[in-house]
Amino acid sequence: MKIELNKVFLTVLFTLISFISFPQSKNIDIAFLGNCGFFMTDGNINMYIDFPYKSGAHDYMTYDVKLLDSIHDHSIFLFTHGHADHYSKKLFKKTNQKLYGPWPVTLYLSGKRKYELNTINDSIPNFFIQEFKTKHSFSFKNYSYLIVWNGKRIFISGDAETADTVCKIKNLDLVIAPYWVFTDASSRNLKIDTKKVIICHHRTRDQITTQDEKIIIPIQNQRIELK
Repeated sequence: MKIELNKVFLTVLFTLISFISFPQSKNIDIAFLGNCGFFMTDGNINMYIDFPYKSGAHDYMTYDVKLLDSIHDHSIFLFTHGHADHYSKKLFKKTNQKLYGPWPVTLYLSGKRKYELNTINDSIPNFFIQEFKTKHSFSFKNYSYLIVWNGKRIFISGDAETADTVCKIKNLDLVIAPYWVFTDASSRNLKIDTKKVIICHHRTRDQITTQDEKIIIPIQNQRIELK
């Protein structure tokens, strides 16, 4: 499938060791793990988004199982919804860590394996997560998130079907979302107020093109620095 995005844009808990030797700083370093899976760190707070998921689920990206062995202790795990290409309960339970996400991500997990959002927000300086309930077909709940981290404003779409929510949020530094969120914004002449975009939820065989320097279409294990 070839997707053209040339015009589309016109619209974490506390370890000292990071995923690939990231230094501690006010910058946020991001590694693309596959599909909608990301690792983010400032060298102090470590956070995983929609990872671990079931490798290759629904014909989306596979990843090296050795990646699971490199997961950091005491990280924040944030999930947008419970579909297998975003979340694997089996794999997550092996991490012995805690997560936050909507039902059914939290279904059948004991209380000690789940965060309260207020607990995260009240415990970490210069870090705040806000959730938004967004529509995603065939999912009981999909959450999108605004993460304010060291002054950076990051929006995580998950599988939100439209750009309605992200377009209401201003002064974003980064939006991470599937390509269809941006094509929806473009088709309805809606503006996404962000400095940078990372496109996710594409298959390895997808050919997505863009000439806009603000748009990043990452390959697996690519590192991106948010300054």
